[in-house]
Amino acid sequence: MLPDLRYAVRMLLRNPGFAVVAVLALAIGIGANTAIFSVVDAVLLRPLPYDDPDRLVMIWETNFGSDIEKTQVSPVTFTEWVAQEQLFDEIAGWWYPQINLTDDRGDPERARTIDVTDRFFDVLGVDPVIGRRFAEGEDRQGAERVVIIGHGLWQRRFGGEPTALGATVRLDEQPHTVIGVAPAGFAYPEQTEIWRPLGWNPAQHSRSVRFFEVVARLRPGLTVSQTRADIEALGRRLETDYPDSNLGWGALVVPLHEQLVGDVRPALFVLLGAVGFVLLIACANVANLLLARAVAREKEVAVRLALGAGRGRLVRQFLTEGLVLAVISAAVGLLLAWLATRLLVITNPLDIPRLDSLALNGNVLVFTLLVAVLTAVVFGLVPALHASRPDPAQAFKDGSRETSASAGSRGVR
Repeated sequence: MLPDLRYAVRMLLRNPGFAVVAVLALAIGIGANTAIFSVVDAVLLRPLPYDDPDRLVMIWETNFGSDIEKTQVSPVTFTEWVAQEQLFDEIAGWWYPQINLTDDRGDPERARTIDVTDRFFDVLGVDPVIGRRFAEGEDRQGAERVVIIGHGLWQRRFGGEPTALGATVRLDEQPHTVIGVAPAGFAYPEQTEIWRPLGWNPAQHSRSVRFFEVVARLRPGLTVSQTRADIEALGRRLETDYPDSNLGWGALVVPLHEQLVGDVRPALFVLLGAVGFVLLIACANVANLLLARAVAREKEVAVRLALGAGRGRLVRQFLTEGLVLAVISAAVGLLLAWLATRLLVITNPLDIPRLDSLALNGNVLVFTLLVAVLTAVVFGLVPALHASRPDPAQAFKDGSRETSASAGSRGVR
């Protein structure tokens, strides 16, 4: 293969205009496919960064009689679900208050904050990088005010120093003690930067007021469909026991991964198919360019056939030239894909979830390599087959005519 590779590189260097046009056309197609596949990999294919993520679900309340397919949960109903120990290892709820963060470490800011029940971090299986999770009972009314802060907030306001533990931050002018720092990249849900216990008393809430969001970890061996059946049975019992507040209300169990990415899944697959067609168009255009070059090289091929080269040897040479072109295009395409993914992370124009984990990792590099090889075969095979079967006699005859015509032209001049 080394002689074929060296010859392929020399042929590209001898035709820089053709090489630049072909590389740019293929690089755009490969880069677009790599960028969109990296989004698909980060959002759809990569498992959630939590302990045993397949057992994580979100639970919503539903009322199909009122055309309410999915809504927040009553805190009182949540306490009924907490009691279902045969279904859940852990279960936690939260709601979104509007909080202003003030302290002497920087300007006041509105940090993304949620108020959570004490098992929130236990459900997800996430441990702070320093400090601890919330203890049982720290979400009850009258408990000490404590918070866990996000990694970005820790870097921004505390300089990443361990002295953040035990420090005081003021949330809506109320002092709270920092007891932990979430790991880098953890910001669930929806870019949260501060988690604090609810400080609630379930007995003070009404069954008909629904504002909780709920995440749970299923018992090992339980499926989502089994849990749905049991939760629906519980909903029917609550309807009977509390008809004034629960009539018509049921529950919907959704795997957490599906909850996070379900809305964007069809759009991403359509987009991946669209950029696939862009690559096919680029391959067709480059194949036409290579076919034109193959016609121009018929005399060269005829000489090689006359010297004893087999057809398979010629096909291999032309495919090698296509492979070199595809590899160079893949390298340029990777650069374009990296720029595109950085721009996507910064702007996120489609509000795609999990985009903060977007990266050109090993899966993406393998995908790009496979696309490059497939591209080389697609656009290189037809020109290779055409160029490997010329009529040597006709090629030499055409060459002789060209030589004679050239000589005659010089004689006339």
